[in-house]
Amino acid sequence: MEKVEVEKFHLGVRVTHWLHSVLIIGFIVTGYGIYTGSYPFGDHAQYLALHMIMGFIWVMICLAHIYFMTVTGDRGSIWISMKDIMHIIKIAKNVLKLSEDYPEYGTYDVEKKKFYKKYHPVVKIKYWVDQLCIGIAAISGLALYYVSVFNYINSYLSVIGLGINMIWFRWIHFMVFLWFFCVLLFHCYLSFIPVNREILKSMIYGKEDVEVHKQSH
Repeated sequence: MEKVEVEKFHLGVRVTHWLHSVLIIGFIVTGYGIYTGSYPFGDHAQYLALHMIMGFIWVMICLAHIYFMTVTGDRGSIWISMKDIMHIIKIAKNVLKLSEDYPEYGTYDVEKKKFYKKYHPVVKIKYWVDQLCIGIAAISGLALYYVSVFNYINSYLSVIGLGINMIWFRWIHFMVFLWFFCVLLFHCYLSFIPVNREILKSMIYGKEDVEVHKQSH
């Protein structure tokens, strides 16, 4: 099968990706300590301060990531379409041995000099769920940290029947924690299996040996 070496990820995309990964690990460690009261180093105040500082850094990194994804043209490649939904159904059938059909993705069109369906449809969904969870984590985290501000806003929301219980925010924040914890474990597993090692290398070095798009022959 013909392959060609091309740049898959811009340096800015790679750097923000790895910084994001480091921060996720930091959130898991400090978040677990805050939730359980277990502190291998430091105390509650230090964990909480570090957790909040990382939160603000995380937002900046996410904005930088969106910028690099946009200027490199990847923003258009990551949007979800109805074709992606149909492809996910085909992939599910293939995994369940109900069909031998598996949609083509991640190949390179040498004539147009661009990727054909650069991202796996499941990766696209995961990407946007991550963005949603980042927003939810930010809102719920700020509410838990600035309790006095939240209570002030909530006093007005309660008047119109939209009052929010602080316990909800704790559970919402915890569910986001579980999401990123599970995603990190699964993401690491998929990154190290042989079939995906080229993708892992591309996230480190930028370039990848990819299959040539079939219709380019």
